[in-house]
Amino acid sequence: MLIEDVLTEFKRTHLEHIEDIIITDGFEGGKAVVEYFRGLLLTLKGTSSEAIKVSVKWDGAPAVVCGVNPDNGKFFVGTKSVFAQNAKINYTKKDIANNHGTDDLGQKLLKCLVHLKKLNMQGVYQGDLLFTDEDITRKNIDGKPNLTFTPNTITYAVPEQSDIGKQVDRAKVGIIFHTTYVGDSIANMNAQAGADIEEFSRSPDVFFDNATYKDVSGSAKFTDEETKQFYNGIEKLEGLLNNIPRNLSSLLGQNNDFVGYFQMYINAMVKQGQVPTNVNQFLQGFKKFYADRMQQQISGLKAQKALQLRQDKMKQMPAFLTRVKQPLQAMLTFYKAVQSMKSFVMKKMNQAMAIGSFSQTENGLEVTEPEGFVAVDKTGSAVKLVDRLGFSRRNLTAINKFKN
Repeated sequence: MLIEDVLTEFKRTHLEHIEDIIITDGFEGGKAVVEYFRGLLLTLKGTSSEAIKVSVKWDGAPAVVCGVNPDNGKFFVGTKSVFAQNAKINYTKKDIANNHGTDDLGQKLLKCLVHLKKLNMQGVYQGDLLFTDEDITRKNIDGKPNLTFTPNTITYAVPEQSDIGKQVDRAKVGIIFHTTYVGDSIANMNAQAGADIEEFSRSPDVFFDNATYKDVSGSAKFTDEETKQFYNGIEKLEGLLNNIPRNLSSLLGQNNDFVGYFQMYINAMVKQGQVPTNVNQFLQGFKKFYADRMQQQISGLKAQKALQLRQDKMKQMPAFLTRVKQPLQAMLTFYKAVQSMKSFVMKKMNQAMAIGSFSQTENGLEVTEPEGFVAVDKTGSAVKLVDRLGFSRRNLTAINKFKN
């Protein structure tokens, strides 16, 4: 079966970590993961692949929605709250003050209102704000002058005298567009991955790009040896997938709590920087995590019926884990192999990033990986490739500066 056929059968509506798809979607999800990696192999070999398109996940904040409102033909800016039931759509400085206040978020939206209008965009787009001009600082990195900005948890740096550096230095606003909204009204718009910015007008006041992955230097192309290694990894994944029962989803669905709480457990471990390294640790750790969560819920309950329900759940989970232990072990072995493949491909793709990324530590800036990448198939289904112990941990523990 062709890559396109598998991925057309497997349509996603939520952006999951690529390794989590085996948990949420069972055997069919595992098949899709293998085909995502096949598509990435074609891309990184230098062979054109129509099945997979890759975009970069930028660690920008806040998310900005902007464009021309089809309801009235007026240019607006806002956050994702433009799509809320009580929509916050801003056409003027007064709108921004009323909807978002005059603090940091309000000031950034005001600059977006003034400057993004100069792009003369005709549709509605979403992007991650990288900076406004007051965010830019000058720092020497390895003895060379760089412009730096920290929109969220990652500090980005670009050589001051590079072409990109000169654009950033002139700009009042920097933004990466990654989503297009289509529809004849704000209320019924649908999101589509990607943003065609070719028709946007250029302005020195706005540094902008779309999130499409660009290997300008050619440094992300697989060597023959790397191609062989990655291909062998895909073959290994296929072998591991054959150990997983076709009805994995229905097996895991026998306990209504398992999938949701198991993902909560993984995120909790990521937050602590302690993702288990072997299958048995995974299962033992989850068993304790689930029991602790149920006990927390029980301690806050008074109604006998609700108490009995949680107590029954606590008894049922260990029995369930014992009953499906073999499929779970096969699933988690596949899961760990996907993590290794993801790390392999991310390390290669990170080499091509034109803007450096750093994390702020007590000892100053340290080189870190970018947030990650998104792989999108021909149907629009997408998965994310993110360093969970790096970026995801920083993001889960970070304070959100832009809540409204």
